[in-house]
Amino acid sequence: MIHTHRIRRCLLALVGLMPLSAWADIDVNVTGFIRQETSSAYGDTNVYNQGHGNVFSGVPVVNSFGNTITRAQPSSDPDWGIFATRAELDFKFRFSDSWEGFAKIRGIYEWRLDDEFDNFDHFESGFDSDRGSTLEINGENYMIDLPALYLDYNNGPLWLRMGNQQIAWGEAIFFRVFDVVNGLDLRRHSFLDVAAEEYSDKRVPSLGIRGSYRFQNDWEIEAFAQRFRPSVLSPLNTPYNFIASQFVTREEEGWDERDDKVNFGARLTGRAGNFDLSFMAVQRYNPDGVFRWTESDVNPFVGVPGLEPVGQLLANTAFEISPEGVWTGQEWFNYAGLSRLDGIEGLNASVAEFPAAQALGAFVVEPGICGVLGLPDLRGCATFQLDAFFDPLAGGLGPLKGHIAREYFREEIFGVGVTYVFNGEPNSLLDQLVLRVEATMALDRKFTNLNLSREYIEEDEFVSNVSLEKYHRFSNEFPATYFVLQWMHKSESDLLGRHVSGFDNDGVPGGESNFNAIAFALQQPFPGLIWRADLAVLYDTRGGYLIQPGVRWRPRDNIQLDVYANIIESDGDNDDVMETFEDMDEFFARMTFYF
Repeated sequence: MIHTHRIRRCLLALVGLMPLSAWADIDVNVTGFIRQETSSAYGDTNVYNQGHGNVFSGVPVVNSFGNTITRAQPSSDPDWGIFATRAELDFKFRFSDSWEGFAKIRGIYEWRLDDEFDNFDHFESGFDSDRGSTLEINGENYMIDLPALYLDYNNGPLWLRMGNQQIAWGEAIFFRVFDVVNGLDLRRHSFLDVAAEEYSDKRVPSLGIRGSYRFQNDWEIEAFAQRFRPSVLSPLNTPYNFIASQFVTREEEGWDERDDKVNFGARLTGRAGNFDLSFMAVQRYNPDGVFRWTESDVNPFVGVPGLEPVGQLLANTAFEISPEGVWTGQEWFNYAGLSRLDGIEGLNASVAEFPAAQALGAFVVEPGICGVLGLPDLRGCATFQLDAFFDPLAGGLGPLKGHIAREYFREEIFGVGVTYVFNGEPNSLLDQLVLRVEATMALDRKFTNLNLSREYIEEDEFVSNVSLEKYHRFSNEFPATYFVLQWMHKSESDLLGRHVSGFDNDGVPGGESNFNAIAFALQQPFPGLIWRADLAVLYDTRGGYLIQPGVRWRPRDNIQLDVYANIIESDGDNDDVMETFEDMDEFFARMTFYF
């Protein structure tokens, strides 16, 4: 839990940067809102990554020993994804012509966690005393934080911002090409919020200093140094998690003692002829992290004579006995495919890298030993070994839950961006059409290995985005329509950062060579500007799509209602990113009162 003295220290440090004369005439402006946010699933609400939605629950499976194993039925089947009350207060301080300050206080209480998701810590992050950001306090179903607390200094061509802040580079919806500085907080609504908001409510704030200097009129250099904060994932078994519930995810050990991780970067922007140019260089810790097997440290036989040594061996493996774990080899391979992992090599890594697993009788699946056992098919051999450990009737331990650790590594990213505005016939589609191209190269980027080994995949990754956007008036009766069309290419990973070699996967990967997606969005205000229709579409060229239609109603300046739907489909071949979210179809709404 964050202590109030930390906030006081930050405030005093910021105030100390200003000269005393800045306090002579302070202008304070306060705004804010209170909002009710809800989402409700429709269709199949059994999200397979959640314990209650496990596809094997209640399904009899005959294992390698001829025993029928039936995974326990779920205890609940929740329909609500979000039922939260949210309030924000924004304070803007003007101290002088050169000094301004800004503070945002945000509070969220999630009501439905008391009933449908009891005992799940929805807001506790698992690292840094369970805080998602530095200036945050939280509990099982609430969070209060300061996503912004900074001072601005302006003096001619020089601008500085000091304090807790978000740094947003890039302008793409759905995709993050130049937007590499801050991680994302996915605890509230994962990636499924209003697409047109471009993650404005998702970036994890952090303490830092950022500044820019304008020169030769059309050029500006900007640089930053900011404390590293990782992306915050939706916890297991909460509505929007995308890591299977048979895992326990543990953050990098020693996080609290590693406050020295700092990201650095610079961006140069300017104009050359008819082109707006931008160049970027960032050295950062990748906030997405990578995952590997780790010791469970769970001994179920403490105090049981004769069994405690066995339990200690188990504690030194990557598994613990749990009814929430994997029950059969068939379930193991099915969920390996859904998770874009390699079922056989994942088992082998959990044995080869843990001597205690070998001491319990586990073996690396390979042709030699499988041939001796009369099981020449490697998948069948792996299934036999898994069933032997899962099935108590065959002398096994019972269902096993895997433990994985999340680690973060430094990388360097270089990027270039170009913007060009077309000049066509007045009122034509080409007139004032904006073409934007962003491209980055990340050097020696690490990805989670398909076997969850400590030997991570390491590749240079090229990411690019090409977009066309425009405001165009199709009718004299209606205000101008805004629309944007984008294409994104990633050479090594998908939208979630998973390596594409794990795709086309039924437990033994087939692999893809790259990831491509197309996005389209439009906003159409109605006469009087009380109503606005929205549409966003994300299409994975392997076959999956997300369609997000919506409508905004704002009858007065202080009242706004937003209603949206997320319609998600996949072709079911484990080759598109949408399969991970396929069962998260929903309606969601936000009623906001501004003051």
